[in-house]
Amino acid sequence: MFMVLNPAQYDVIVSNNLFGDILTDLGAAIQGGLGLAASGNIHPGRVSLFEPVHGSAPPLAGKGKANPVGAILTSAMMLEYLGHKKASEAIGKAVSEAISHDETTPDLGGVLSTEQVGTAILQRINGD
Repeated sequence: MFMVLNPAQYDVIVSNNLFGDILTDLGAAIQGGLGLAASGNIHPGRVSLFEPVHGSAPPLAGKGKANPVGAILTSAMMLEYLGHKKASEAIGKAVSEAISHDETTPDLGGVLSTEQVGTAILQRINGD
C-alpha cells in the first residue's frame, strides 16, 4: 500500500524474485506502464542483469507496436551502473524529450512504430 501511496519514499527495495516481479510490475504501472520501466538485478562486485520490466511481449512481436522505451532506459541504467554516467544521462534526456514531443508508440497515445520511436530517440542522442 505504501508503495502506491508514496513511491518516492523508497530508494531501494530488497525482495525475493516472486515479490520483486510483483513490485516491479506495480512500479511500472505507477510510472506510466510496463513499456516505460527499466529494471536491474544488481549484485555488486558480481554479474548484474539488466532487462526491461515488460519482458518479450510475444503478442506484439513483429508488429512494430512494442514500446522500446523500457529497453532503452534499461541500457541507460546499465551504463550508469558501469560508470558511464554521461552516456546514461544522454539517453535519459533523449527519451524524456521524445516523450514530451509525443514521439511515442500507441500505448502512450502516439502513432509511431517501435522502430520510429527508437530512431527518434537515437537522433536526439546524436543531436540530429
